[in-house]
Amino acid sequence: MPSFDYKEQESLILGKILRPLIDIEIFSEIEKDWIKIKEVLADTGADISIIPKSTGELILHDVTKGKIQEIKGIVPFARLIVYIHELKFRINGREFELPVAIADSFDVPPILGRVKGLDLFDVNFKKGQKVNIEF
Repeated sequence: MPSFDYKEQESLILGKILRPLIDIEIFSEIEKDWIKIKEVLADTGADISIIPKSTGELILHDVTKGKIQEIKGIVPFARLIVYIHELKFRINGREFELPVAIADSFDVPPILGRVKGLDLFDVNFKKGQKVNIEF
C-alpha cells in the first residue's frame, strides 16, 4: 500500500501546518510519457481534480480545447476559468482516467479530488502524519 508523509507548509492564517500531499503521474500527449507531479493535495472536499495551467501545458498541446467552465470554491464571489479534460493518471502503478480542470491560471495548486480520483481508492488519513492509499 503506498504511503505518503504529510508535508509541513506555511498557512497565512494558521502558521505552520501539515498537509496531505502525494506524488502522482500524469500521461503527457506531448512527451508521450508519464510526468511526475509532486506534492499534489489529496482533498476529499474537492469534487474535481485541478492542475495549474503550467502543468497543463506540459501535458496537452492546447489546454483551451477542453470544455470551458467557470468554477468556484468556498468563496462564492471568486470564480476561476478552467478547461475540463479527461487525463490519464497513475499512482503507484495503478492507471486511471478522470476529469481534470486545467486552470486558466498559474497560481492554482494541484489537487486530486474525489470524483473518479480519490473515490477509486481506500484512502486513510493517519492522524495528520501519513496518507495511505489502497487499490
